[in-house]
Amino acid sequence: MECAQPRNRFLERLHRGESIVCAEGYVFELERRGYLQAGPFVPLCVLEHPQVVRQLHLDFVHAGSDVVEALTYYGHREKLRLVGKEDALEQLNLAALRIAKEVADETGTLFAGNICNCKYYSLPFLPKIQPFAPLS
Repeated sequence: MECAQPRNRFLERLHRGESIVCAEGYVFELERRGYLQAGPFVPLCVLEHPQVVRQLHLDFVHAGSDVVEALTYYGHREKLRLVGKEDALEQLNLAALRIAKEVADETGTLFAGNICNCKYYSLPFLPKIQPFAPLS
């Protein structure tokens, strides 16, 4: 007996020739609103002000974004080390993913993670990568 493949709404829309808008600029908008420090731009507001991050996702959807993108940009170990929060790495990223998934589910939009550029992504420095359990 074959298992059915999960539905991929992203690919379905692309196959239909639809455009998909993914709004970006979360860190700059949160800095403008006073919830994120310019310079390091570490998204600690995910932990400290989750309701603000949630509202920003809703604002982006209202503005036309088809994708709710988790606020994980700059949520990596080196950036967190700059602000003395390296131990919050997993907590921050999981919280960002949960908030984004909740908003995407509520609004019927697509859900995506996010990574950023980092000079530390070279093989000798990478720890063993372990996948996260699927968010339900």
